[in-house]
Amino acid sequence: MASRDSNKPRSGYTQLLSGTDGYHSLTTARAVNLDIHHKHCYQICRFLRGKTAGSAIDYLEQVIKADGWIEDPENPDKYKRRSEHHIRRQARAIPYVRRSRKGKGGNTMAGHRKGKMGPGRFPVKASLAFIQLIRSAMENARHRYEGEIDDIDEMVITHLAAHRGQVRRAFRPRARGRATPNNHYQVNLEIFLEAREGDGDWDEDGDEDLF
Repeated sequence: MASRDSNKPRSGYTQLLSGTDGYHSLTTARAVNLDIHHKHCYQICRFLRGKTAGSAIDYLEQVIKADGWIEDPENPDKYKRRSEHHIRRQARAIPYVRRSRKGKGGNTMAGHRKGKMGPGRFPVKASLAFIQLIRSAMENARHRYEGEIDDIDEMVITHLAAHRGQVRRAFRPRARGRATPNNHYQVNLEIFLEAREGDGDWDEDGDEDLF
């Protein structure tokens, strides 16, 4: 059961494990106590909700190119780092829309990116964690609904959220034998994948018109 206090770590799913109208074959996955920034996770979750699993992974693979990460040809599920500048120039950003200056309003302090996006950044470390999470959910769907779903990549992300995990406590040594607490809040991620019933009015690639 999740704690109502946002300052406490949350364990278990925070969303009811019930299907969404118009969808079927619910599949879930979680990742706990990840060493990534929760503010980056919020922006990624907001951007990926409603997309298909395949299109979400394709987009995140473009994001991690900002730090030189590309798919390993020998191991398709793994990535390797390259230093070529043309790889970094191919990177796409995650839109940052939430105001991050607490109590001061204003913008997100992120630069505007090319296209119709506006403010955006390249959260590479968090994107790698989300790729692993989505692939874990897809593998769960293959195992649970073997032979029932034709294309796992077309399953829709109906729920994606990031919550506070455990606190990794540490201390920074100071002069005269003193020490300053240096605590780090870890992140828990959760995802729901569901298959659509019929075509409807859904965009086939599950993507927004940002470019």
